[in-house]
Amino acid sequence: MEFIDIHGHYAWGVDDGIPTIEEAAKALKAAKKNHITAIVATPHVVPGTHTADDLRAICRRIQELKLMASHLDIQVYQGCELFLNHDCITAIHQDLVIPFENTSYLLAEFDVRKELGSEDEVEDYLYEIEVKGYTPIIAHAERYFKDDIDLDRIEEFINSGYVIQVNASSLLGIHGKTVKKNAYKLIDEGLAHVIATDTHRAEGRRTPCMQEVYDLLSKDYSEKTLKTLMYDNPDHIIHNEPVETIEVKKSFFKKLLRRR
Repeated sequence: MEFIDIHGHYAWGVDDGIPTIEEAAKALKAAKKNHITAIVATPHVVPGTHTADDLRAICRRIQELKLMASHLDIQVYQGCELFLNHDCITAIHQDLVIPFENTSYLLAEFDVRKELGSEDEVEDYLYEIEVKGYTPIIAHAERYFKDDIDLDRIEEFINSGYVIQVNASSLLGIHGKTVKKNAYKLIDEGLAHVIATDTHRAEGRRTPCMQEVYDLLSKDYSEKTLKTLMYDNPDHIIHNEPVETIEVKKSFFKKLLRRR
């Protein structure tokens, strides 16, 4: 099966992701090995820190990544991961963001070091993205809850038209047991739209590990569910189409026996 990765820091030397061109080449080869056919390059953009000149430099680097990836028959699309802080509303209205190429989708994250904040800090920021004409994709939604994920709040995000993205690394347990549990709950309850890698390195913890995650999840979930999460919905996004909801049918015993 082929995969599309809509969240990855493959563009080298612009954030805390891939540091060098050599490492980027290794990461792309790892993506190829994992049957990833398309990538949205999503460098961090931090409102109040990044200027228009910075964003132009980021876009130039993504163009270089596109050329490199083309030799491996991997399509690269331009994007960013917007950090939603107190300066983000100004940045959004000044167009200091990079939506996914040729779409109205915009990947956004909150501070994963903190519990998900109040409506003023969260829903208001997401609403401003919506007002500007973008559809927010909430990056690694499972990582914002330190004890147990608030499924009602996630459902409210979905009812508002927002897209929920889960990290492959979370499903592998790289961010700890609670985050792993949260990630599986989102899938089990049909509240996830996309699995993406959030690649930061060619080797180690956060890598282009789509095949590994698919092999793991295929023990518990149907091919249809995983195809929706790992190919169909990402494909809808890069073509500026609405995403599909997933239907998860799992046996009671599989739920009971899964070790998390």
